[in-house]
Amino acid sequence: MDGLKNKIKSIFTILFFLLMIFGFSNKTNAISIVIEEQVFHELTRSWENITLLYDNYFHNSSDVYQEINRFHYLVPDLIDMETIGQSYQGKDLKVLKITNELKTYQKAKTLVVGHHHGREQISIEAALRFIIHLLNSYQKDEVLTNYIDTQEIYVIPMLNPDALDIVINEGNHWLRKNVRPFDDDGDLEFDEDQREDVDGDGKISSFDVYNNTNPSYPIYMYSYYEGIDNDGDDQINEDMVGYTDLNRNYDAFWREGGGWDPDPISDSFPGPTPFSEPETQAFRDFALQHRFAMAYSLHSGINATYFTDDEGGWTEYVLYKQMVDDYREILPSSYTSMYHEPSTSHKPIADLSYILSGSWDTWMYQKRGTIAPITFELYRNLSSISLESETIVEENSTHKIIEWTEIYGYFNPEKEFINALWEDVKPGFDYLLANTPRLGIEAWIELKGFEQGDEIGLSLALDNLSPRIETMDRIGVFEEDLSLIKNGTRITAAGSDSLQVDLVLPHSLEEQGYIIKVGNEYIGFKPFEIKRKEVRYGLIIGLSVAGLVSLGSGLGIYFLVRRR
Repeated sequence: MDGLKNKIKSIFTILFFLLMIFGFSNKTNAISIVIEEQVFHELTRSWENITLLYDNYFHNSSDVYQEINRFHYLVPDLIDMETIGQSYQGKDLKVLKITNELKTYQKAKTLVVGHHHGREQISIEAALRFIIHLLNSYQKDEVLTNYIDTQEIYVIPMLNPDALDIVINEGNHWLRKNVRPFDDDGDLEFDEDQREDVDGDGKISSFDVYNNTNPSYPIYMYSYYEGIDNDGDDQINEDMVGYTDLNRNYDAFWREGGGWDPDPISDSFPGPTPFSEPETQAFRDFALQHRFAMAYSLHSGINATYFTDDEGGWTEYVLYKQMVDDYREILPSSYTSMYHEPSTSHKPIADLSYILSGSWDTWMYQKRGTIAPITFELYRNLSSISLESETIVEENSTHKIIEWTEIYGYFNPEKEFINALWEDVKPGFDYLLANTPRLGIEAWIELKGFEQGDEIGLSLALDNLSPRIETMDRIGVFEEDLSLIKNGTRITAAGSDSLQVDLVLPHSLEEQGYIIKVGNEYIGFKPFEIKRKEVRYGLIIGLSVAGLVSLGSGLGIYFLVRRR
C-alpha cells in the first residue's frame, strides 16, 4: 500500500511542477489603471542627537551663525538654509527650512520668526531649541516625523542681529529698536550720547522721578537713565543708539492704529515710511513668496498671546477664543494663568486705536492672508518690577527718585533657566505644527482609460488634518505644472469633503504615467500618478491550479487509505 501511495504522490508532484511551469511561462496579461501617491526615496536618519554649542547661554549674532551653520552641516537632508537679506550693518538674515528634502513637492507651510526686538533675546534661544527639537525627534517621534515629512517649517531665528550684538556684547539691555543712526539731539552727530553703566555694576539703571508733595500718592513725572555727558552740552543720554521699532514698520495701519509714537527717540517709533528698514524689507520679500495659514512671531516682555484686531475687536473671534482655550490646556497652568489670558484690548471694541499700528501680525493677516499670525510672548518676570527691585535714591518734600536695574531680568530669564523655560513653552510649538492645515487624501479611479484622449474619472476623499484652521483656499486638482483642472471647496477645520474629477489623458499611459497634484498654496500640492499596472493571469492560474492539485493529491491519498 505504501508503494501505491508513493506512486500517486510522485504523479501529483510531477503534475504540480508542470502546472507551475505553465503558469510562470504563460504570457496572458491584463492591464489595470491605478492612481497612487507619487513615490519618493526614503530618508534614513544618519545623525545623532544634536546639542547646542553654547548651552545655558545667550547667543550673540556670531554664535547664532555658528549654531545654524552646524545644524545645516550635520543634517542637510532636513535643512535648507537661505539668506533673505541683510541688516542695516550688513549682517545676514537667515531662514532655515526644515522638511524631508527627499520629498520634493511643495508642502504645507508654517513659520516661526524670532527677535524683532533687540532686548528680547530669549526669542532667539527658543527658535534655536525649536530647530533642535525637530531634528532630534525625526524618526524617533512618529507625530513630529509626520509633520516634518508633510510640512515646510520655516524658522528665522534672528531678525535684528545688530541690536542683539549691542545687547549681548555691550550690555545695553534697554535697546529695542534697530540700529540705523539718527541725530536725536540735532547736533549733526549720530548716537554720540548713549546710556552707560557709570557705576560699573554691569547694569544700566533707570531713574523714575515722582512729584512727592503728597507722599501718600506720589505722581509719576518722567524717567532718565544712567549715563554721562559725552558731547559736552550739559545733558546726558540725548542721542542714543536705535531708530525704528521693527514691529511698527509694516505696511498695515501704519501710523493709523495704536501702540506707536511719532518721536524718533521713542521705543515705538514706526520709522519714516512703511518698510523703511532693511530688516523688515527682507522679511516682506521672503513672506511674499509663501502662504502661511498660521505663524508665530516670538517676543517677551508681556504675558499674553496676541492675535490680530480690527475695528470690531479680534479679526477671528471664535477661532482665537478656541486657541486661547487650547493654550490653557497645553501649557503649564502657572504659565497660562498669567501669560495667555486675552487682555481687555483683545475684546470686541469699536476703536481703530486698538489695531496695533504697522505690526507684523496686522500685516500678515491683512496683506498675506494668514488667518492666525500669533505674537507668542515667551517670558516676563513680574518680580523684576516689584517694590523689592526698586531703590529710593532720593526723597524730599517735592520729589522722589526711584532707581530700577532689572531691565535684563524683565525680558529674559537668567541663563540657567533658559532650558526650563523652553520645556514650558515647547507644547505651544508642537501646537503650531498640529494646526498647520494639510490634507489626508485617498484617491481611486472610477472610469478607466489608458490611451491618449481617453477619459479618466477620479474620486478623491479629502480630510483636513488641522483641528482648528480651515484649508484657507479651495482645494484644487492640478496638472503637474499647476495648471488648474478642477476646483473644489474649502474644507473646515477637522472637516472632510469629496471631489470627483473627469480628465482627458494628454498621452498614452503606455509611454509614461500621468502626474496630477491636489491641494492649494497653503496646504501644498501632493502629487499622484495615474499609471498602468500589468497583471499576469498565467501566474495566478498556475498558482491556483497548483493549489488544487496539491489538494487533490491529499484527498486521493486520504480516500485510498480509507478504502483499505
